[in-house]
Order: sequence, then C-alpha cells, then structure tokens
Amino acid sequence: MEKKKYACNTRAKNKWNAENYDRLYPYVKIGKKAVYQKAVEAGGFESLNDLIETATDRIAAEVLGLTPEQYAAEVQAAAEQAKKKDE
Repeated sequence: MEKKKYACNTRAKNKWNAENYDRLYPYVKIGKKAVYQKAVEAGGFESLNDLIETATDRIAAEVLGLTPEQYAAEVQAAAEQAKKKDE
C-alpha cells in the first residue's frame, strides 16, 4: 500500500515540475562542480541550481542590455507564451 501512495506523490510532483520548470542539462569539466559548490557555500546561495540560475540571469540580462526589471518582464512574457503554447 505504501509503495502505491509514494508512486502517486511522485507522479503528482513530476506533473507539477513539468508544467512549471524547463529542464537544462549542463555538462562541465571534471572538477568544476566542486568549485561551484564552494561558491554556493561562500556566497550564501540555497543550492547549486540557485547559483547557476542567478549567474545565468545576470549574464543574460547584461548581454541583452536589459535592466533587472526588464529582464524579469521578458522572462514572465516567455513563460506565459510557453503556457499558452502547451494548452
């Protein structure tokens, strides 16, 4: 009985994640992950994902010439467009 309950929870989580997150699979040279993890701890980030997302957001906004507010609006518009596309 317990196995079935956990399987149901996992399916629900997977469905929610698929609807709310895009998946990226970055590959890095051996050794970099350990250095990134040190940066997570030193910088007070919640996780390695938080560090990567924060750094990527900053660089993307800079490259696109957007203020943080403009970048956030751009991300929101892209998310809304993706959700409409999936409907």
